[in-house]
Amino acid sequence: MLATLLIGANDTVSLAHLCEAVWDVPPVAAESNVRTYVAKIRRQLAEVDPDAERLVTRRRGYQLTVHPGELDLAEFEEHVEHGRDASGGGDWFGAAAAFAAALDLWHGRPFENLEPGPVLRAERTRLEERHLTAAEGLARARIELGRHDSAVAELRQLVDEHPTREELAALLMLALHGTGRQAEALDVFAQARARLVGELGIEPGERLRAAQQTVLAGGQAEVAAEPAPVVTVSAHHQLPMDIADFTGREATLETLYRQVDRADVESVAICVIEGMAGVGKTRFAVHAAHELVRRGRYGDVQLWADLRGFDPESPPVEPAGLLERFLKLLGVPRDQIPDGVEERAALYRDRLAGRKALVLLDNAVDEAQVRPLLPGTAGCLVLVTSRRTLPDLDGAGLVRLDLFSTTEAVALFARIAGESRVAAEPAVAARVVSLCGHLPLAVTIAAQRLHNRSTWTVGDLGGRLEASTGRLDQLHGRSRAVRAVFDLSYRALEPATRWVFRLLGLHPADDFTADSVAALADLSPVAADAILEMLCEEHLLHEVAPGRYRLHDLVRLYARSRTHTEESDVDRQAAVRRLLDWYLHAAAAASRRLNPDGRPVPLDPGRAPAHLPDLGSYAEALTWCEAERGNLVAVVRVAAERGEHTIAWKLPCAMLSFLYLRKHWDDWVATHLVALASADRAGDTAGMARVLNGLGVVYSDLGRLTDAIGCHRAGVSLFGEIGDIVGAAWNFNNLGVAYDNDQDYEAAADCYRNAVPLFREAGNRHGESIALSNLGDAYRELGRYDAALERMSAALDIQHDTGDRPAQRFTLCSLGDLYRDTARPQRARDSYQQALAISRELGDRRGVAKLLGRLGDLWVVLGRPEVGRELLAEAREILVDLDAPEADLSQRLPTDEPTALPG
Repeated sequence: MLATLLIGANDTVSLAHLCEAVWDVPPVAAESNVRTYVAKIRRQLAEVDPDAERLVTRRRGYQLTVHPGELDLAEFEEHVEHGRDASGGGDWFGAAAAFAAALDLWHGRPFENLEPGPVLRAERTRLEERHLTAAEGLARARIELGRHDSAVAELRQLVDEHPTREELAALLMLALHGTGRQAEALDVFAQARARLVGELGIEPGERLRAAQQTVLAGGQAEVAAEPAPVVTVSAHHQLPMDIADFTGREATLETLYRQVDRADVESVAICVIEGMAGVGKTRFAVHAAHELVRRGRYGDVQLWADLRGFDPESPPVEPAGLLERFLKLLGVPRDQIPDGVEERAALYRDRLAGRKALVLLDNAVDEAQVRPLLPGTAGCLVLVTSRRTLPDLDGAGLVRLDLFSTTEAVALFARIAGESRVAAEPAVAARVVSLCGHLPLAVTIAAQRLHNRSTWTVGDLGGRLEASTGRLDQLHGRSRAVRAVFDLSYRALEPATRWVFRLLGLHPADDFTADSVAALADLSPVAADAILEMLCEEHLLHEVAPGRYRLHDLVRLYARSRTHTEESDVDRQAAVRRLLDWYLHAAAAASRRLNPDGRPVPLDPGRAPAHLPDLGSYAEALTWCEAERGNLVAVVRVAAERGEHTIAWKLPCAMLSFLYLRKHWDDWVATHLVALASADRAGDTAGMARVLNGLGVVYSDLGRLTDAIGCHRAGVSLFGEIGDIVGAAWNFNNLGVAYDNDQDYEAAADCYRNAVPLFREAGNRHGESIALSNLGDAYRELGRYDAALERMSAALDIQHDTGDRPAQRFTLCSLGDLYRDTARPQRARDSYQQALAISRELGDRRGVAKLLGRLGDLWVVLGRPEVGRELLAEAREILVDLDAPEADLSQRLPTDEPTALPG
């Protein structure tokens, strides 16, 4: 485990990752064992460094702090990167020294004398590949320096150890050729070809054949050959437009191109481009991608996506959603796209197999976000940009972007603003780019402003920058020039556009549409859309998906500061209140589509927005909720912070049907805790009762049964106090579920028996059928099978009569459990399969997983264990993807659970 923590030094290593690294098959008490090991490691670290807390607990994992110079692996990786950078720049002396220093740190084999799990075995493979990269780099540098003899001996040993690695054989041939031993060099080729044909059934590749031709021609040894361009027809062109004013980065671009040349022949080429915000990662990646396509590379497919990994107020893009988009672009019909991430990734890899594809993934947050988006076959390239190092992305090359030098920054500035204007004031131009902090984004925007002002001189621009104060220096140490650049862009806007731009700084969501901005600014959606397009053209806003927009995080802070200086408190509060009302009414409209039988949230018709999103179908409502999920959570928090406590409790209740369906447990708990506090502050008993009911349901889902029972028991008195019969009925039902999950089936049955007459009194047949179904399930647990069948049949009759398919899936599942327990497996299977079909239709992924688990167990009983194992594996994949509590169970899935509904 210490080895695993060191591999992930200074990053959080999850419990799941640790378990996979330590064990092939984790023991039953894996997490307990991990905590024991952590305690032992902490004690030993404390003996060495008692004043430092080196190993700390993080959310769902641990982080081991390692300082520079303390870890040999980190030094090794650093030397290898220095060697590769030096090679890329033609500094062969530096390359040889760096690679030699790296190899001096290498002794034996990684993790010797350990029996690691699959994660560390994969890491061992990666490290050994890095070792070979360093060895090849050292040999290549020595050959370039004319030190052929020193390269031959080591290369012979490496070729013996890796007989099918063509690069090693090619380097050995060139080294022998450099010493005048052409016959030996050709013998190396013959031996390598014999092994490749005999063991792998393939002929030598272009690299090895080129080395043979060099020897046969008797010419100077060529370490690397430039491949001839291949022109292909493009099928998909999703890359953003190349930047006409791209400047500098020549050496870094060549480094990237060499990485691509080395990698994509035998495997997928992956290059990670990292650097600070605004340093130009995206521009660099887009330009490099276009240049590679212009050279005849990757002409079949080019895909692009912004993964949104580093906005402080928005969640990163989920791979599942992005895979769906990519599959659509690759021609897969919507109805043929599977639900699971792994299934989508497999289909994605299949669609890219055999094609020369380039995938550009912008703003990645971590390796897990990127891995499902990687193609599976050689000949493809993935460019990834990130502000974070991604060390666990196996086989990836690294390109680091730093701030521009003064020369590069001035060249960029002159190219945009005008060469003659800069030439007239070169010293002033150098001062301008210094005020911009040499940050490419700031330099670019400043130069664009100057270009658009023909009467200005460079000195005029410099004077404006010098006169500005408070240039966002309070934000993460960013250059003070950024605020000045934004000021110039802002002042060029029309007054109406300035006003909307300022209000965008108040928008609590991570991204937004013209609809929500229209509510914020009290405009029509058409007018809002036009202004958003203008802001995009001014580079103060960008479109992250069709119709969805986002401010850069620095621009957002700038806009927020502007609205605080230029708008009154009354106007700011009115704008935010309009937006909060819009989200509440939109979420309520979506809830009515998702759960027509549910209890609507009471709304004030006098505060209804002038427009709402078009949610004409179940699918549209579900899509809108998923797209706005992070925004809705943020709006709840902002409403509570601003004292809008009625909205703060009603919005989570309006979200409840969606949260229940998609099982976004973290969002569910977070929003309902805020809602409970707000309802309490508002003195709203009805609100507290509804929120407690919803909170009890999620606690039951999460297995926090004491908390669930406490919430529902508190709700009993509150619903009674306000005389809410339907609310009381649902609360009794859900309290019964909590008791049921706690295996107190008599108490559960009492609760369901309380709920049924209340539902009947209120005329709520949907609720009555759910409570009857749950009562039948409690009777099943108590062994009262005839009574169980009677209640379940009555529930199913109501649901068929009302066409209540969502409720049918629960009753059919319980009926399947009853048939299973009474030794009628065929009827159990039929009930489960009907329930499964409805759950898939409704997009209830957790329900799908549970039914797959039940069917998996049943197929084992029916004598088809191989079918059962497949179904159980699919169920676990879904639960892991949902981060469901059941996913932590290493052996079995739960099979019995009653139905808790938000009502």
